[in-house]
Amino acid sequence: MVDRFADGDPSNNQNIDRDDPQAFHGGDIQGLLDHLDYFQDLGVSTLWLSPVFQMRTQPFHGWGAYHGYWVWDMGKVEPRFGTQALLRELSDQLHARGMRLLLDMVYNHVGYDAPLLLDKPGWFHHNGSISDWNDPVQLVEYDVHGLPDLAQELPEVYDYLLRQSLDWISRVQPDGFRIDAVRHMPLSFTAKLASDLRARAGEGFLMLGEDFQGDPGQLAQAFRDGGFGAVFDFPLYYAMIDVFCRDANPGRIAALLSLDRLYPDPNRLVTFLDNHDLPRLASQCASDPERAGQALAFQLTARGIPSITWGTEMGLKGGGEPENRGDMRFVQRYPLHRQAKALLALRSAHPALSSGHGRILDLGPEHLVYSREAPGEMALLALNTGDAVADLALPGPVATGVDLSPAWGPATVAQGIMRLPARSFSVLFHRRNTHPGMAVWVGALAEPAPSLHQAGSESSESRTVIFRAIGPALEPGMELLLTGGGPELGQWNHDGDAPVFRPAPMPSPGNSCEQREFSLELLLPADSVVEFKLVMRHADGRLRWQEGANHYLFIPPGDEPLETILHW
Repeated sequence: MVDRFADGDPSNNQNIDRDDPQAFHGGDIQGLLDHLDYFQDLGVSTLWLSPVFQMRTQPFHGWGAYHGYWVWDMGKVEPRFGTQALLRELSDQLHARGMRLLLDMVYNHVGYDAPLLLDKPGWFHHNGSISDWNDPVQLVEYDVHGLPDLAQELPEVYDYLLRQSLDWISRVQPDGFRIDAVRHMPLSFTAKLASDLRARAGEGFLMLGEDFQGDPGQLAQAFRDGGFGAVFDFPLYYAMIDVFCRDANPGRIAALLSLDRLYPDPNRLVTFLDNHDLPRLASQCASDPERAGQALAFQLTARGIPSITWGTEMGLKGGGEPENRGDMRFVQRYPLHRQAKALLALRSAHPALSSGHGRILDLGPEHLVYSREAPGEMALLALNTGDAVADLALPGPVATGVDLSPAWGPATVAQGIMRLPARSFSVLFHRRNTHPGMAVWVGALAEPAPSLHQAGSESSESRTVIFRAIGPALEPGMELLLTGGGPELGQWNHDGDAPVFRPAPMPSPGNSCEQREFSLELLLPADSVVEFKLVMRHADGRLRWQEGANHYLFIPPGDEPLETILHW
């Protein structure tokens, strides 16, 4: 966020009050130019700026305008931030260092009282603010928090937005755009815009979409249909915060990684642990600050493209807006900064971390082990969230055919057993060897992981799973459902897509006559984890959810059906 990073040119300051979290604090483009060595030393390859265009600068009902998302004129640079020439200089200097620049484009709306609203009133929807955030029409055609909503479906609006975008590509030579508020625009608009921009700027021009939602199925659809080269991974964000800051089952993360098969390319998901709209990582993990470091280590070694918000590496705190948008601080040898720098260097040096495919190897209530694999190289990532040491037997050829070398964290391996100290995260790499079993296994991992295959396809990478639920007999008209993540389990949709259990013909041995058994057989991807819950649907449509936490089931490879028993 330009205003919050560094004040490089005090001469452009206007109405600065650094004691007021809703006021401007003086950050500008010159402040970014002054810190290019900092970014490069940290390991950053791309700089994404908050909007730098001329904007509303007065507060609106107490909310500050410093963030730049209340754009008034897309064709000009906001004077508080600098000039067009300075923005071009930033682009040129980044390119000279082998780095890239992303500009933040606000296509959904304009700022409150923007001149364009008065000049072109027909360019806007005039439906009022969104009141039902589950209504797809309201999401696209109503105002977000009262911000005037552009009608991108109108040819004249599309031409205006395209022209402004092409002008900035010509004038500044950015490497891509970060697209704000994707959820509130037609995907047909972003897809056409992406195609037209790449026709002028080249196929490598990045369109990075911000679809603010936690449903991986819907995010995957936006990724596919919106013309994006990358999208922010909100589902994994929520899972990482739950596991590292709220002591959730590591299966929460494993289940999200297992749904990578839904995406066109999971390595083009942009991961993050906080951003300018969400509470800071240091505040989320305030009860155990060491967990913030483990979360950062996990993110920087996980699949996808890691994104760091200014100050995450310096432990900035803050809950809701505007406290989460504090001023950048520079602390020499701050622990999280040293850690981020070391892990980004490790990621850059190892293809398995920067671009490898993955699979789940082991899961328990307090541990997760998964691999990331590129040709000739394998990394094992191991998490133990418990308070006790965990000793885990490594699978098959990993245990017998490879010498694992610790690269980060305290895990050790001896005689096929991986020892994970309490509350730790570790990264290990294999050393090259000629063990035939390992060679086959590594070679298979170098291809897209089984979980990336088409969902539900019958293949050698799938396994039959039999769910048996034991509980009271159902009343007439009732159904017992299994709902959860992934298309095979209805993607948490219990209105018709969730699979339905069949009652067994008679009580199971050892169960009383009041207890009945229900069974369900599904074909699910191997080397994956599914997250699910039982739901009873009454004849009138009412639902009764199983009490307690969600279930997580790890599905290792195997020819025989895998059975799991649930109690209803």
